[in-house]
Amino acid sequence: MKWQTLATLLLGWGWLTAAGCSRPPEPTRPAASQPAEDDDHEHGEGPHGGTIFDFGKYHGEFKPDHGKKEATVWLFGVDQKTPVRVKAEKIRVIVTNTEPPIEVDLLPADKDADGKAHAFTGQHEGLAKDMEYKGTVTGVVDGKPYSGEFEEKPAKK
Repeated sequence: MKWQTLATLLLGWGWLTAAGCSRPPEPTRPAASQPAEDDDHEHGEGPHGGTIFDFGKYHGEFKPDHGKKEATVWLFGVDQKTPVRVKAEKIRVIVTNTEPPIEVDLLPADKDADGKAHAFTGQHEGLAKDMEYKGTVTGVVDGKPYSGEFEEKPAKK
């Protein structure tokens, strides 16, 4: 008789746990604010006339000023237009299609009271050469490492 009671209890417990697991899973929303890494999309020209590139969950715009021997990187949201202010000590640019490669740290150019910036600028003698640059941008932004690649294209005539 004891085994029948035990069997009944186990069967009842099995039915209760099975019924509890039959709920459909909670629906999840896709992350609309962060493009997939393999997401192919057009960039076009940036708001400052520079080259737009993917930079993690952001877009960046790279633009050299050959006369000043400097480069600026601006950060934008996924729409490639809305300025995004971030906390970063520096953004590092490495131009890889020069010999030797140009390496320059861009510092916050418009830092606010919270230490956040949208534009990062730095100078290097190598940036005086008027050419289409290609390279990498890296930085720790809001405590997370990001990187992206850019490539300037010749101006359309």
